[in-house]
Amino acid sequence: MRSSQVKDVSTCHQECFADSLSSKFGLTYTQKTFEWFLAAENRFLFYIESQDRVIGYCGGFKSAFPGDGSTSGMLQYAMKEAIMAIIKKPHLIFHQELRRRYPLIAKNIFKKIFRNKRIEMTAIDHVTPNSKIGLVVIGVHPDYRGKGVFELLMKNFEEESKKRGAEKIILSVKSSNARAIAAYKKSDWQIASQTKKDIDMFKIIV
Repeated sequence: MRSSQVKDVSTCHQECFADSLSSKFGLTYTQKTFEWFLAAENRFLFYIESQDRVIGYCGGFKSAFPGDGSTSGMLQYAMKEAIMAIIKKPHLIFHQELRRRYPLIAKNIFKKIFRNKRIEMTAIDHVTPNSKIGLVVIGVHPDYRGKGVFELLMKNFEEESKKRGAEKIILSVKSSNARAIAAYKKSDWQIASQTKKDIDMFKIIV
């Protein structure tokens, strides 16, 4: 996928999740978070198009070193855009989704300011083996739900994960998102752990 196509995927994301924090931060922020997938070999992003319109997308991530996480990585990558969005819309600082991330945000601001870039690059260069790949983002345009787009995205995600040596795929979903949980279960995902807020799921693909 080319960087020039990120805007179309970002637009689809905003149409899929209009009430999400990332959508409320604006298209510039959303584009930056999706660009994160194209910035390193251990990430990937693909989409499905119909009549020159992105109708679904999916992104995966394979941890490159201990402590390497997709949420922190995306947040650090788009930190400037997030700050600008809050300056323009200060009420978003009280958004429920953002309040949940206050500890993570504080941690990543510290890393952004004080991290040793030389050490970080060394860590990325020496990628440790990891048989798991995480499903980080997935969305199907509301107009195309129930038409097989989700199933096609899942199929392509599993195939790409296998190509990258994964034996297991994992994801985290909000416990309140019954529709998504049902869709994952239908695709043979299993629950690994569960809290009041989140459910961690997995699928063996060997």
